[in-house]
Amino acid sequence: MKNYVYKIEHDTLDNIDFPIQNEINQSKDILIQLFSGENPSFLEKLLSNIQKTFPKAFILTATTDGEIIHDKVLTHSSVLSITTFQETSLKFAYSENKDSFLMGQELAQQLTTDNTKLIISFANSLACNGEEFLKGVHSVNPQTMIAGGLSADNGNFKKCHIGLNENLYDRGAVGVSLNSDTLSINNFYNFGWQAIGIKHTITKAKKNRVYTIDNLTTVDFYRKYLGESVADKLPQTAVEFPLIVDVNGFKKARAATAVHKDGSFSFAGNITEGEKVYIGVGEIQTILSTSIDEVCNMNVETFFIYSCMARRRFLPDLIHQEIEPFAQIAPTSGFFTYGEFFTNDKPELLNQTLTAVALSESSQKRKKQKKQKKLSSKNTTFKALMHIINITSQELHEQTQLQEKIQNELNAKTHTLELIQEMSNLANWEVDLKTLKITWSKRSYQIYNVSPLEEPPTYLEFLNMVVPQDRKKLIDFREKLNDSNVHSVEIAVKRYDNKILHMLESAKLVFENGKPIKVIGTSLDITDIKMKDTLLMQQAKSAQMGEMINMIAHQWRQPLNAISSAGIKLNMQSEMDVVTKEMIRNTTQFIEDMTQKMSQTINDFMDFSKPSHTKEIINFQTILDDILKIIGTQLKNHNITLESTIEKTLQFYTYKKELEHILINLIINARDALETLDDIDKKIMITVYSKHKLLIIKVADNGGGIDDNIINRVFDPYFTTKESSKGTGLGLYMSKKILQEHMNGDIYVRNKDLGAEFTIILDELNE
Repeated sequence: MKNYVYKIEHDTLDNIDFPIQNEINQSKDILIQLFSGENPSFLEKLLSNIQKTFPKAFILTATTDGEIIHDKVLTHSSVLSITTFQETSLKFAYSENKDSFLMGQELAQQLTTDNTKLIISFANSLACNGEEFLKGVHSVNPQTMIAGGLSADNGNFKKCHIGLNENLYDRGAVGVSLNSDTLSINNFYNFGWQAIGIKHTITKAKKNRVYTIDNLTTVDFYRKYLGESVADKLPQTAVEFPLIVDVNGFKKARAATAVHKDGSFSFAGNITEGEKVYIGVGEIQTILSTSIDEVCNMNVETFFIYSCMARRRFLPDLIHQEIEPFAQIAPTSGFFTYGEFFTNDKPELLNQTLTAVALSESSQKRKKQKKQKKLSSKNTTFKALMHIINITSQELHEQTQLQEKIQNELNAKTHTLELIQEMSNLANWEVDLKTLKITWSKRSYQIYNVSPLEEPPTYLEFLNMVVPQDRKKLIDFREKLNDSNVHSVEIAVKRYDNKILHMLESAKLVFENGKPIKVIGTSLDITDIKMKDTLLMQQAKSAQMGEMINMIAHQWRQPLNAISSAGIKLNMQSEMDVVTKEMIRNTTQFIEDMTQKMSQTINDFMDFSKPSHTKEIINFQTILDDILKIIGTQLKNHNITLESTIEKTLQFYTYKKELEHILINLIINARDALETLDDIDKKIMITVYSKHKLLIIKVADNGGGIDDNIINRVFDPYFTTKESSKGTGLGLYMSKKILQEHMNGDIYVRNKDLGAEFTIILDELNE
């Protein structure tokens, strides 16, 4: 295998000596690659002369944005790379299918054999999606390495050409396969472009055409970040500032190849919608630090280099330094492309990258690599500037990653909070005190049945939604917030659809520089709870009313019996004709007294049943006297003694009727526990005293107590140990609820001595 590289000055091959021409023509297989930045008419004449001079050769042509010959980089010239093979056979093909994927398939099907080691292909960049093309090649033979690139036109992006033998094409792809059992092939690449700035999102794209980035048209995106003067020269300038994507640690750049009237760009390869990209800029030291240490111990007879035009344009005076290390090892040739083909695990379309293929049919050792030249001092300032950009970008990336991490955590916590709010019917809101505008959470919109697209009501509008009787309550609630503490209020709100909601509002005033700026708070929809409480209250009242009727019946039984007996006695005396006026007068007076007693009983029960809406100062003996009027007879009939120990002169401020109802419920429960017991001195003990400004009321009995397995459940709704006909299980539940929610107190139970003891604690001893 040999490689000959020439710069062609004219459209003839006069600078190739005849002995060399004869040596080349005697070779088994000949591959000629023509890299040219000259016009098509020149190329057509040149190709005709090449074919005549080397009739056995297969010729691949690509127009360029610069040509590589050994350690030199040229422009607007032609470089002829002639490779002769002794143990490698060649196959050539051309495809012009308009579908890039199918074009790759067709080309690979024509080129691939059982021992294909490498396919070198050139495709027309302006009429081919390079990424789809490589996918098509890969679909035919996934094990085959592919090299080459997209043809160029000196940065004009108007008309590129490829060629096969004497033919020149402005569309399609050409290729050659190298088929051998002994050919040694290695490939390399160097990137060197640095991602700078923040991460951007491809917001609209279809394959290799990108319409918007960060919701800006692609041309406006480049104009924003590159400036007007640079943007006016798009797409040429965009090649020097590619979009960089990172796919599992493999950095790929995408350079623009065309700008469309709608502001979209066509790129050399696909960019997926939703993909994250960075703007890239070249870093000189990295670009020029091409590492070819891997080939130090390999047998290399020639290098083919296919490098991005952006590298040459970015470093016009230094780009030869990147090529020199290759030329110091073996003959080197190639061109600057609009996109490079490189095989990693699979063929990849790269931009901004240098790719190189090393070939050898020989077992001889290569020459030692010479030392790479150092950067000239005139680039020190630019190098320092790039270093500043790199470090700044790195710090920005780190900050962005941290911000993204924090944002992701915040989003997760926000989502969790929303789920919690949805499950608990809890919403959050805030009121701007300057504008009185309300900001609602998602749950608030759901509770009030308002579309999230609509504006929430202002504070004044919301105040108008509150039912009239609760508006003053809300206004007073706002005044309470001035102490900087958290306060709560229960209000009824009429929704736009006229449904009444019962809301528990909790809020806190937020200050800035000592001045209140907003109110933040939560809303808990307790409508269902209120409905449940109302139902339970009604059930409890019904049960208590039944108990009252039963008590009235007990209270009336003796007077009715006495009246009946008096009537029977008077009737018998009349029949015996022994009745006197005095007997009639005494009996009538007796019946009248009994009737008055029964009427008083009704009055006592009616007075007891009336609710109390205001607190009053009372002493406990008054409450106990009222209770005994109602239940005293029953206790006596059941042989139950009620004992009381009341602290003298004790007065307190509370709702009298509510406390009486609670106490009579406890006494009835004690009565029921005692009525089935025999042979004991049945007692109910009431003890009342004050301690630490608290009112303590204890109601105990000697009925044996409550089973330890159920004592913790006695305040649950509908829990009862009585027969269904005697209890609903609501009395103790409602007693505890009234104490906690309306009387600022509580109730507890324990087993003590011979029975159960209930303790009521109230903290309002004084007005």
